[in-house]
Amino acid sequence: MTSFGLADRGAFSGDTLTFLNRCRLHGIGVNESDDGFEIAAVASNAAARFGLTPLGQPAGECRNPELLSSAPRIAIYAGEAVGYPYWGYYSHALLSIGLSFHAVTGADVAAACLNDYDLLVMPGGFATWGLDRAEDMDGIDAAIAAFVRDGGSYIGSCGGAFYMSEGRPGWHGAIDAMPKFTQEYLMTGAAVLGISVDGPVIGRGLPETVELPYYHGPIYAEAKRSTETLGRFGNYISESRLFIENPLSPTLFDKEMKDTPAIFMAPFGKGNVLTFSPHPEMGELVRKGVALEGYIRHYLPIRGFKVMDQTLRFFMKEDCAGFRLIHNAIACLGLFDRVQATAPLQALRADDLGPILLRLDTTMARQFAAISDMAATETDAMQEIVAAEASRLRSEWAHVCASLRYAVEVAPIDSRVATGLSSVLHAAAQVQHKIRLAELIVMTELPIRLVAAALRIIACDRALGAEEITE
Repeated sequence: MTSFGLADRGAFSGDTLTFLNRCRLHGIGVNESDDGFEIAAVASNAAARFGLTPLGQPAGECRNPELLSSAPRIAIYAGEAVGYPYWGYYSHALLSIGLSFHAVTGADVAAACLNDYDLLVMPGGFATWGLDRAEDMDGIDAAIAAFVRDGGSYIGSCGGAFYMSEGRPGWHGAIDAMPKFTQEYLMTGAAVLGISVDGPVIGRGLPETVELPYYHGPIYAEAKRSTETLGRFGNYISESRLFIENPLSPTLFDKEMKDTPAIFMAPFGKGNVLTFSPHPEMGELVRKGVALEGYIRHYLPIRGFKVMDQTLRFFMKEDCAGFRLIHNAIACLGLFDRVQATAPLQALRADDLGPILLRLDTTMARQFAAISDMAATETDAMQEIVAAEASRLRSEWAHVCASLRYAVEVAPIDSRVATGLSSVLHAAAQVQHKIRLAELIVMTELPIRLVAAALRIIACDRALGAEEITE
């Protein structure tokens, strides 16, 4: 087998990760290492068509002769205890690294749907109470425990990390650690924090600190335990008042959190769990909202429109360090290294996306109007900042909406991408939030980011020849 290389361009290059993972889903062998990425030569021309630069000509022999083409079948928990936008953030993160998903409910899980998946993703939300109790439904907790114990994998953020900890009814104890605050978890707060990662796989391609939103995630004491610590709370960046008026104080961070575990991985029966106390899935979208609510308001009178507008414009979209961290977490769980090949892609004419986009377009128009109305109560300087941001978002929405309509009209797309995207955009179209200005802007941008990430997958699939897959 011949192969070619791609450089690992680090934490902010989601296009490379998208290409790698779409290759896996197309049955094309891939290998990741500290030296970069190695891919079967059959995808060399596709890489160039997708805008990537192969390193030299395909080699006659692979450095790793057993390139694997395995990618996990992923379920995102989207039951009532989680809800949108929590699972919408994870949808964006996975699409941004080229992975598809299905959204599953508590009833689905209790009915053994997880038998069809390799990885369950548990977003933030109220798994904190245990899912049977949170949703008033028997069988969800037992089904999740059985799934992992029988060899499945689990990734959870915040409430999803509490859920795998010790200390409260409904928790699984896969992580042999009890949070300092359990039932009274709001005693912590919300902030943007620096997380240091520790390990050759979890830290691959990342800077020494990954800056992530934190919303009342579990805090653990430093202790000797069998669970592997993959990351720690490093430094305090800024408080957050976005979505909840409960900022984490720097004093509490220094006293209770600094240098304590933030990322855990542990075996659970035949399977494995990996948990994040912060929220890598929120990328820089939520961080931008945090900045708009606090940093921009404070420094706008000091530095003026240009610097503050650049601050907002230059937050990353689909190419975020948090998303690379999630990709690395999946690698840590061994889900890219299985011998069995991925189930072949099936193309689908995504006709149901058209009506969903129409409904969502109505929601977006309502939200853009609400942004204008709410901005009218702000200072002249803030009105100018908000108008510039809203103008960019309105223009991008028109572009991605038209592009997706065209993309699904001209050829089928991966059925798993179509199904996952349809479910999350349907949820976005139902949004009716009476919230603050910065929060409304975040909620308005999230569907844009979802569609943009899906369009990148579609472009990659077509570079790889996905339009020729038979239905």
